[in-house]
Amino acid sequence: MKIIGFFILLFVVLNPLAAQVETSPGLLDSALLEKSRYDSISKKYLLGQYNPAQEADFTLISSKYTLKTGIYLRTEVYNAFIAMRDSALKDGVTLSIVSATRTFEHQKTIWENKWNGRQYVGGKLLNVSYPDEVERALAILKYSSMPGTSRHHWGTDIDINSVDPAYFKTATGIKVLQWLETHAAHFGFCRPYTAFGETRKTGFQPEEWHWSYYPVAYRFQQAYKKQISNLDIEGFDGDETVFSVRVIENYVMGVDSVCWK
Repeated sequence: MKIIGFFILLFVVLNPLAAQVETSPGLLDSALLEKSRYDSISKKYLLGQYNPAQEADFTLISSKYTLKTGIYLRTEVYNAFIAMRDSALKDGVTLSIVSATRTFEHQKTIWENKWNGRQYVGGKLLNVSYPDEVERALAILKYSSMPGTSRHHWGTDIDINSVDPAYFKTATGIKVLQWLETHAAHFGFCRPYTAFGETRKTGFQPEEWHWSYYPVAYRFQQAYKKQISNLDIEGFDGDETVFSVRVIENYVMGVDSVCWK
């Protein structure tokens, strides 16, 4: 027991987010010590192959917190967001959810629209601009996940206010980001896709809008690393590039260390 206690203490010291989360001590202990729980999370869940509307652990997001209809979050994540949103309002900052849980099929639609040239990306039709399939996959992977690899599959991650990088260069967007960077960890949220540097070396382009509920997402990422391989990432146009782009190593695991360690 002394050894276990030492490692828990070491974890908290090395990860300041762990010490700031109000509601997470039991969850963090479970994520660290109950490794067998990772095996109880099904592959289908990790890959987004389920319907959140039929899951008891999920809640439909009220129109008070989003302009979208029919979107869901895990209940503990939803409650943490509400607490964070209410706190932000007191400081004159408005937070709204623009994207939450996305299933495999939802992510497949996003991916294939870009892959097959049904949607412009940066003013380009990628099937024309990138006839080489690996280069096309890498172009999409700047901001969009392959189906089966998105953190949004887990019901733990949200996009806040806007997914347009330009928004976070406006006065309002700068204020929102500064508030989140200062206070989000207090409510259990971390930003997985920060600027590239010492804490993140691979993966998607920086996303100021994407925030993850660490106490739960950490456990799912551990489970993903243990259970999922590149062979499991299939069933969509362009899936033959999975191994070439090293999608799990470079993208699923390519998050800021504060969301992972």
